[in-house]
Amino acid sequence: MKKIIETYDQALDFIYSKVDFSYTKQQRYSEEVFNLDRMLSFMKPLGDPQNTFRAVHVAGTKGKGSISAMIASALQTAGYRTGFYSSPHMIDYTERIQIDSKPIPKEDFVRIINRMYPLIQKTPGLTTFEITTAVAFEYFKDMQIEFGVIEVGLGGRLDATNIINPEVSIIASISLDHTGILGNTVEAIAAEKAGIIKHGIPVVISDQIPSVYDVFHKITQEKSAPFINVREVLDYRDRKSDLSHQTFTVHFPERITNGSREKNGMLDITIPLLGKHQMENAGAAFCALKVLQEKGYKISDRSIQSGFCNVSWPGRFEILRKEPYLIIDAAHNLDSSHRLVETIQELFPAKKITLIFGASEDKDIAGMLDNFSKVARLVILTQSTHPRAAKPDVLQKSMRAAPCDTIMIEDVQRALEYALEHAQKDDVILVSGSVFIAAAIREIWFSRHTEITV
Repeated sequence: MKKIIETYDQALDFIYSKVDFSYTKQQRYSEEVFNLDRMLSFMKPLGDPQNTFRAVHVAGTKGKGSISAMIASALQTAGYRTGFYSSPHMIDYTERIQIDSKPIPKEDFVRIINRMYPLIQKTPGLTTFEITTAVAFEYFKDMQIEFGVIEVGLGGRLDATNIINPEVSIIASISLDHTGILGNTVEAIAAEKAGIIKHGIPVVISDQIPSVYDVFHKITQEKSAPFINVREVLDYRDRKSDLSHQTFTVHFPERITNGSREKNGMLDITIPLLGKHQMENAGAAFCALKVLQEKGYKISDRSIQSGFCNVSWPGRFEILRKEPYLIIDAAHNLDSSHRLVETIQELFPAKKITLIFGASEDKDIAGMLDNFSKVARLVILTQSTHPRAAKPDVLQKSMRAAPCDTIMIEDVQRALEYALEHAQKDDVILVSGSVFIAAAIREIWFSRHTEITV
């Protein structure tokens, strides 16, 4: 086969030359643009690699990445060769495609792009995300994985990942995000996320508001899919948390899928992900793994415990240093900012908080800044290099009357330097508002330090 793409950077340039809806400001979420038939037709000449491994499919507005990471870690600990597909990445594009916690080697990424190149050129309308999804599935096929934990990119119903046939599906918490694409009510968004529900396949549903539960109940009944409501099947007790991990005990019924409410089992769990919401995410991951147990897969409770304890998911309340504390969190919508503020109030109740904030233009900037102003004494408005990033003056205009000081520093590195120079050793510098802001600060930090300094 003739090698057309020579380097990893050329491969990235090639796929980014296609339609990339994560970088465009206007999107039309319709079958004309997001077309599963196109994706299925693209995969067929490749031998339908999406059907060569058992899959777990995870959708939702927030928490789906953490849930996916915990499931992948537990499956790997249980001895399964495990693929993990997620987005976006923090630092390098290869992070999106992993096997047993190792990103796809760049040479393999280039090799698969070259293999697909003629087919890509013959398939009009392919998007960057569709090509990346195809690369992931092809790589998983090549490496003969046993399980693939597949995170939805956007929505669910029309997402490129929705060509898999999973053993279990999970829908994480639903809140308002991408409203211009998925709908301007949580019920409309839930209906799009529910598009991953398959006939007869168990669905684990994280904590939701009642009207969202109603949407999922209706669709699972139509598709005869077992409905596992995490709130009903689990009890959490004895939660304790510090700055390195949190522990709690889950009480659960003997069988997750039979609708029993009698909690006759219990398991102590430790996770390095902080905040009450991460306990709830662990609960959803736990239920999905219990479903797999009930299907006959060899996943011991000890594997779940060990996998959860050792999970790595950067950028989620990640403490990079102390004296002063430097914390990055990829909270990027209104509800996530609520959860982040709750975690700050729990773990740093008396600390002075400096917030480095940047966000995409399509987010609820005013609402997020309202939340953060409850804990911040100073807000530094900045901007990532992402095309959808709002300029600091736009962020400032979006602010309502805030009870804290604000300054604008467009360059992210200078924003970090300013915060560090003006912070006392007992203060907290919190970086949030966007995955891309958290990633930028993380990259800056590790370009200067070889490890986390806590």
